[in-house]
Amino acid sequence: MLSITQNNLLDTASFAQLVDISIRKARAALANCHNGKTWRGTRLNVLINKGKGGKSGLQYLVQRDSIPPQFLKNVSAHDASTINNPFPIIESVNAAADNSAITDLVPVKQASTPQVKYKVDEFNFKLDIVKRVINETDQYTPERAALIKELAATARYTYGKRRGQSVSENAIRDWINKYEHGGMLRICRKSRNDNKKKRVMISKAWDKAVKNLKLNEDDQLKLVDELKRRFKSLWRSGTPSVPTVQLNVLSFAMHQLKESGCMLDDAELRSTCKFPEKLISSFSHYKLANIHRNDAAKYAAKHTPRIKRHRNNLEPMEWVAGDVHHIDIIFQREDGSTCTPKAVAWLDLATNRTFITTFIMKPGEMIRREHVLESFVAMCADPSWGVPTRLYVDRGGEYNWGELIEDLCKLKHNLDVRSFDDYEDDTRNSGMNRSTAYVPQSKVIEGLFSSLEKAVFSQVKGFIGGDRMKNKTQNQGKAPMPYQGDFEAFENSLKVCVDYYHIKGQQGHLNGDSPIQRFKEFIAGGWRSTVLDPEDLAIAFCKKAFREVRPGGVFSWAGAEYRHDSLIALAGIRKVEVGEPYIGDKNRLVLFDEAGHLLGIAEPVRQFAFGDVSGAGEQSRQAKLHRQHVYGLESETDKLDLENEMRSAVEVMGGTPLADVGNIISISEKHAQVAKEGRDNPNKSIKQEDSDKQFELLGVLNKKAEAKKQAAG
Repeated sequence: MLSITQNNLLDTASFAQLVDISIRKARAALANCHNGKTWRGTRLNVLINKGKGGKSGLQYLVQRDSIPPQFLKNVSAHDASTINNPFPIIESVNAAADNSAITDLVPVKQASTPQVKYKVDEFNFKLDIVKRVINETDQYTPERAALIKELAATARYTYGKRRGQSVSENAIRDWINKYEHGGMLRICRKSRNDNKKKRVMISKAWDKAVKNLKLNEDDQLKLVDELKRRFKSLWRSGTPSVPTVQLNVLSFAMHQLKESGCMLDDAELRSTCKFPEKLISSFSHYKLANIHRNDAAKYAAKHTPRIKRHRNNLEPMEWVAGDVHHIDIIFQREDGSTCTPKAVAWLDLATNRTFITTFIMKPGEMIRREHVLESFVAMCADPSWGVPTRLYVDRGGEYNWGELIEDLCKLKHNLDVRSFDDYEDDTRNSGMNRSTAYVPQSKVIEGLFSSLEKAVFSQVKGFIGGDRMKNKTQNQGKAPMPYQGDFEAFENSLKVCVDYYHIKGQQGHLNGDSPIQRFKEFIAGGWRSTVLDPEDLAIAFCKKAFREVRPGGVFSWAGAEYRHDSLIALAGIRKVEVGEPYIGDKNRLVLFDEAGHLLGIAEPVRQFAFGDVSGAGEQSRQAKLHRQHVYGLESETDKLDLENEMRSAVEVMGGTPLADVGNIISISEKHAQVAKEGRDNPNKSIKQEDSDKQFELLGVLNKKAEAKKQAAG
């Protein structure tokens, strides 16, 4: 295939000067080589092109690097270097408006766009076919017709949408005809000079209307910006489709033109302001703002950036995810009603093994905290599972363990708990991580449920699928048939399903291995589980509350009375913390003191028959325990004289201080005079007249007092 560059082409005059021959001989040499002949034993690569001079404005162009060096006479050092180092192939081919010259011949090093490469491939492909036909055959000969037919059968397009398709004979003849009458640039389409340049502001009709307003460029750009902002705002505000935006923007655009002085009537304005759908859809990405504000589920599912994590560094039970799920299998209860079994599932992220506990709930009931804990305890007691190092659970109510998290921490502090600094403090302390609220994409266990439903549960009788509006039924128009068997049979079927899932190969981090295969590898590598006694877990996971302790160590719980010998000494003095297990026997109450230390297991209060002598023995035993406790308290203390203790405290704190008299007041002047005489003459008798005056004064005071009472009454 020919490789042509702008600087690699010489016209007839340049060729004649380079090889030191006349222009006439040069033209003859190039004509012969173009027609398939040779010059001085060498076939030169010659093209024809539309240019100045020549027959019908056609001129010959020869590739400079096809000229043997020994024929070069007048070559400069620069020309020689050019000949020895040919230029790369052309990047694009364009003819000028008058087809008078070769333009836009650009070296490969400047190439950057697919459009340019497309032009290069098209030009070289067509030129190679045309030159072969012209060089090897003459016009209007059977040989040319046969060669064209052969090329049409073998040649395949090497560019564009027709890549790999055969070339028709008519297409080859058309290329030859264009080449012979218009030069090499006629065989390729001329590229637009305004390619990728915006030719309208909004639309042709709108641009014409604005142009007729005789506005300056700034005012026109202002109208364009306002209109584009309106398109963006409609998408941002939640307009659902392109036709709706097209309709809603109509009134704004018409008003905009009227305000600018447009004199078109309403019918013409409506036609002018009916904007192209392609223009409107170019702003559709602004609907993301509306999705972000008003469609949180869609935004989280389709637009929120997500990182990817690998699990290559995990070991079994290092990370365990938990969730609840409705198994899409119809089950018939004992009373004849149907339901879908509820499951608490745990997923080991290292091996993709799953531990599932199923429950048949009463009508209207859902999975609660105690069901999750029952499943968790069963997992911790299973030798193939054990206690997880970290849990990844949902934010649902069944996982809101509250105070139970502290008990879980106490259990896990005895195990190997790693520190994760990229989680919140309560997460690091508790060994738990919660998925983001209302974002199912953050729940790694969702993939487990999808796999089980599609590949495993769908093989069980009674499967109805996940779409409740399109239940799978055996007979159209009738309710689906439930699972055939009781709950024990269903649990057996579920075990088969889980075992089947465990032996099935999976992609992702398992790389085609099954969960069981990967688990066996860890066991062979020395992994061992860490299990806990279910009784210990039952004590740890309790619903706790404080109760008053009555004589005999008795307290009330859920309408019944319980007691314990360790509580006898607390009667009337302290409270006891009672724990009711979430799992197991809920009547087996666990007792804790105020510091949280375990005291024991409470027992129901025993009642004795009237006249039963064993009751007296029990009474004596409890009284003896109480006395022993009292004696123990006495042995650790001393009998003190509390009156002496008070006297000592007064002495330490000091006596009552005396204050100086600052002023003496009197009831009346007469009282003061009598009191003074009494102090001056304590042994002198009061005269009769003074006694009369004294009684007279008392009578006056009494009258005044009566008058005040009457006034107040």
